[in-house]
Amino acid sequence: MKKKSISVICSSIVLLTILSATGLVTPSKSTTEVSLQIEIITGGRGVHTFIRNNGIQNATNVTWSIQLTGGFIIIGKHAEGTLDRILPDKSTTVDIPFIFGIGRTSISATASCTEGSSAEQTIRARIIGTRVVILPGSSGALTVSLECIAKGLKAPTVLTNAGDGSHRLFIAEQTGAIYLIENGTMLPAPFLDLSSKMVKVNPLYDERGLLGLVFHPSYETNGRFFVYYSAPKTGAGIDHEAIIAEYQVSDDPNLADPTSEKIIYRIDEPESNHNGGQLAFGSDGYLYIGLGDGGGAGDQHGTIGNGQNINTSLGKILRIDIDSSAPYTIPADNPFVGSDGLDEIYAYGFRNPYRFSFDYATDRLYVADVGQDTWEEIDIVEKGGNYGWRILEGNHPYDLALADDLGINLSTLESPIYDYSHNVGRSIIGGFVYRGNESPTLKGKYVFGDWSTSFTKADGKLYYLNETTPGFWVRSEFVLQPDRSLQRFILGFGLDEQSEIYLLTTRTLGSFIQSGEVWHITTI
Repeated sequence: MKKKSISVICSSIVLLTILSATGLVTPSKSTTEVSLQIEIITGGRGVHTFIRNNGIQNATNVTWSIQLTGGFIIIGKHAEGTLDRILPDKSTTVDIPFIFGIGRTSISATASCTEGSSAEQTIRARIIGTRVVILPGSSGALTVSLECIAKGLKAPTVLTNAGDGSHRLFIAEQTGAIYLIENGTMLPAPFLDLSSKMVKVNPLYDERGLLGLVFHPSYETNGRFFVYYSAPKTGAGIDHEAIIAEYQVSDDPNLADPTSEKIIYRIDEPESNHNGGQLAFGSDGYLYIGLGDGGGAGDQHGTIGNGQNINTSLGKILRIDIDSSAPYTIPADNPFVGSDGLDEIYAYGFRNPYRFSFDYATDRLYVADVGQDTWEEIDIVEKGGNYGWRILEGNHPYDLALADDLGINLSTLESPIYDYSHNVGRSIIGGFVYRGNESPTLKGKYVFGDWSTSFTKADGKLYYLNETTPGFWVRSEFVLQPDRSLQRFILGFGLDEQSEIYLLTTRTLGSFIQSGEVWHITTI
C-alpha cells in the first residue's frame, strides 16, 4: 500500500490527500503545491459551495462561479467572485445567498487559481420558491432502486446470512434481538434475544448494543455462530464490557439455543461510544474482530491513547482462531506473536472501525473508520499495519506530537484509500464490494454510506468507490430511484447468499420508535 507523504509548511508537518479536479478522487498520495476541490454543493436557502485547497501552499486569486441551468429561475441564476487565498488543507464557502424560482435545475460550480489548479462539480436540484432541494447523485453516477423488504425494526445494526443454502436473512437489532426473513417474510419469533444479557440501550441515542453477528463458515454442519454485544460492567472505572460470544442453533433451524453461550473474548470499555463491533471470517478461516478506541473524544486514554497502544485490544482489528481449541488460539503469523504487543492484534491505529468487510474475490479487507471532528476514512487493511489514529485523522494531522513521543516515522503509517471531510458527511458506514449478479454495472465497486449530515435530520447518503486505475479511487453518490433524498439514517449494509447487497436504515434517531427498515439495492 502507499505510505504517507510528508511536507513541512510554516514549521509544521502537514499530510495531504491529493484530489482530482472533480473533487471526488483520491489517487496515490504525492505532494503538489495547490490542488483545488469542490467538496460539496448544498442547498436550503440559496446554494452553498465548499471549495478546498488540498495542496501544500496557498491557493491565490481563486476565481469561482456558480451557475444554475434549467427550471424557471427569477433571482439567483448565477454568481461569481474572487477569493484572495485559500490556505493549505482548508476549505471556504461561496454562495448564491438567495434564489427564487421553480422547477428542476442543474447546478455547476467551478474554481480556479493563479497556480493553475482548477475544480468543477455539477449536481441536480429542485427549486421550490426560495428553497433549494439537492437531489442525490453525482454527475454520471449509477442509478439504484431501493426495495423495502422489512420494516418495523428497532435500529437494525447487522444483516447477514448463514451460508447454509437456506437463503434466509438474519437481522440483528441494536436492542438485542435477532430476527429471520424467510421466503420474503420476517418471522415473528426472534432467532435469539440477548437483551437480558445486555446493557439497557438508551432509546434516544446509544452506540452500545448488539453490534456484531457472523456465522461460522461451516455453520451448515456445526451450527456455530458468534455475536458481539455490550454487557453491564463487572469492574470499576469502566462504562460496560464488550462480549464476543459463541452460540449454537437448536434442533429448530429457526431458533438458536439461548443456553449455549460460550464467551470467547471480553473487553473492558471505558466509555459508551466508539465500540466497533464488526465480526467477520476471512478466507483463512480466522475470526476478525473490530474494536474502537474506547470512546470519549480524542482517544484520551492514558498518555498515548489506545489506538497506538499495542498492549491493548482497543482501537484494533483482532484476528483469532476459534477452531483449534477453546476458547481460541492465536494464529502463528499474527504480527506481534513473539514480540512486544498483544498477540491477538492484526492491525492497529483505529478510532472506530464500526464496519469492515472482505472482498473475497481479491481478499482485500476494507475498513471504514469513523473519524473525530473533521475526517472520515476508508482503509484497505494489511497485517501489522498502523493506520494512524490518534496521530492522524484520515490523511490529516491530529496529534503529531504523539508520533515524536513514540518515535514513529510518519512515512511508516498506512494511508487511507479515501477520506472526506465533515463538510460532506458526519459518520462513515462501511459496506461491501459488490460481487452479485443482479447489478452488473455495480460489480467490483465498494458500496458504503454516511450515517447522516446531522443528528437532528435523517439525511444519510449512499455512495460507492471505484478504483479506476490501481490506487486511484473515485467516489460517486448514487442516483436514487425514485428521484428524491433517502431521508433516513444509515446504520449498515449486508449481503445475502448470492452476494446481493442490502441497506439498513431508520427514520428516527435511536431505537425508541420502531422505524428500522431493510432495503434491497439494485442498479437500474
